[in-house]
Amino acid sequence: MRYLIFFIIILLLFSSCKKQSELSSIFKCNSTDFDNLTVYKDFNKNFKLKIPKNWKTELYYNERQSEIFSADTTKQLSETFILDVTYNYGELNFEDSFFKKTDSLIAIKNLETVKKNTLEFKKKPAFWYVVKGTKKGFKYHQFNLLVKINPNSYLSATSEIYGANAIEERICSSIKLIEKIELLQ
Repeated sequence: MRYLIFFIIILLLFSSCKKQSELSSIFKCNSTDFDNLTVYKDFNKNFKLKIPKNWKTELYYNERQSEIFSADTTKQLSETFILDVTYNYGELNFEDSFFKKTDSLIAIKNLETVKKNTLEFKKKPAFWYVVKGTKKGFKYHQFNLLVKINPNSYLSATSEIYGANAIEERICSSIKLIEKIELLQ
């Protein structure tokens, strides 16, 4: 009986430890969780996203996409980030032509690639990248995640980070929210 109780305690301890996601481990994230979250569903009911209650959040849709756009307007822009998650209708294939086109668009915008790679996000093929440069006179970083949902749709999540302070921390905070995405299909 003692061994059974010991085994159950050990099992509970291991199951309560939350494993860090691949994306969080890439950025060595250890950011704390957000409090007071509100659940938003995109207009077309493709995904849910949990956003802090005090953030300003807007929903948008058209025949090609459905978007949730949110930012913490209680802080200076250089202390927070802008989060944009969009469900897109269209084809997305992670092949050479896609990567060349992405690199070309980054170069056209005079941005520099900091990091990039492929991974699985919620058991779906994904590609992420971080770029930096200047936007509207501010130092600027952008974290992007593209997730192929099925042959005809994909999810894009973008975090815009202005200023030069706590870049990695704000990327990790945005990843924390992005990881809360629940696909509804």
